[in-house]
Amino acid sequence: MNFARKLPLAPSASDGNGRRICFFYHFYYPDDVVSARLFGDLCEGLAERGWQPVILTSNRLRRNPAQSLSPGSEFRNGVEIVRVWRPGFSQGSFAGRLVNSLWLLAAWLVSVARMPRSAAFIVGSDPPLSQCLFPFLKLISPASRVIFWCFDLYPDALAADKPTGRRAILARVCARAIRFTYRYLDVCVDIGPCMREKLATYRPRGEAVTLTPWALVEPGGVREPDPVVRKQIFGDASLALLYSGNLGHAHDFADFLALARLLRERTPGIVFAFAVAGMRVPELKAALREDDHNIRLLPLAPEAELQKHLEAADIHLVSLRTEWSGIVVPSKFFGSLAAGRPVLSSGSPMGCVGRWTAELGVGWVLSADSLDRIAGALVASLRDRQWLRVLGDRAFRSYHSNFSRNRVIEEWHSVLLRTSGLTNQYREPLEPAGAVNLNF
Repeated sequence: MNFARKLPLAPSASDGNGRRICFFYHFYYPDDVVSARLFGDLCEGLAERGWQPVILTSNRLRRNPAQSLSPGSEFRNGVEIVRVWRPGFSQGSFAGRLVNSLWLLAAWLVSVARMPRSAAFIVGSDPPLSQCLFPFLKLISPASRVIFWCFDLYPDALAADKPTGRRAILARVCARAIRFTYRYLDVCVDIGPCMREKLATYRPRGEAVTLTPWALVEPGGVREPDPVVRKQIFGDASLALLYSGNLGHAHDFADFLALARLLRERTPGIVFAFAVAGMRVPELKAALREDDHNIRLLPLAPEAELQKHLEAADIHLVSLRTEWSGIVVPSKFFGSLAAGRPVLSSGSPMGCVGRWTAELGVGWVLSADSLDRIAGALVASLRDRQWLRVLGDRAFRSYHSNFSRNRVIEEWHSVLLRTSGLTNQYREPLEPAGAVNLNF
């Protein structure tokens, strides 16, 4: 029986639950991982717009898996947080992550079956294989809309690093097995055009929408670097380039090191800094040489210092390995634009960041073939600092026209009004000057 073919009307606003939205995501406050923060912003932003968000999450923290929170329910900033107990198996092992995922999905289904019905369910992509929730949610509440917000595309991520071998075979088997779950979607939300292309292979039912992440820090304007912070990070650099954030399996640094070494020979004073954490940091340390005196390795900046940290650089570095294009989208791209800094992107020019960088005119796309050209452009920028300021202003305007927190949450609000049948309250989101078609 296909119980998604003919959908009954969603709960109306008059039944008391017409604005209840139920979220599912592995991590939430007080976890400070970026995706948890974004779900927190969205839940609280929708609460401010009159929705009644409830999020089902786990009692574990991403950055400190040994620590656990008390299961139960609490309210924070208009959001009901329901934490279910999850075993503490290591997320670093495949078996541990699989058991954690299956446990959490089953526990959520038991919990949501006992709750008042919601106008919509919004399912995140962590834990992996969260798509398995879709048909069960339709069975539990056929009137509710099922929405998928995909940050990381599984099981594709399993095979991104190694397209052959046991993991690749498992990824293909899982992909075939879960393809049917996409039939039960009412809205499939991607975070960039390359991800939409990947998701299309699963043939999702319903509406396709692009709603990107946003920056955790949104300054009110383009600001000059704090001289003390800049000197701490870059010394007396004439041009400062910064990679700030996660350096995981999806990211690369080889082209940045090659560019730094090329510039070291041509123009002293151009400094690259990597303020990073993640699985590939040991590889980065091992790749550095004694003569790499224009490359600095730093810990991640605390959130209280993040804005000044990002503003200390002239240019921000963003990377995504070609084989990961469409599977993830680097969130640091949005933080770079929000800080009013141009972007030097390493990865496929057809990836989301590569396309946006070219379409918006906010920086350069780096590859092994473009090293000499990019090096020349960076050296030329030392003679024309005004050009960097023009790029920075353009980056800042592009962010607020296309990617800002308020803009994206307002679009979420409009999607929910439309899909929940509250058409008398629905309005098209405003299209500010300078906005581009993010789907290309």
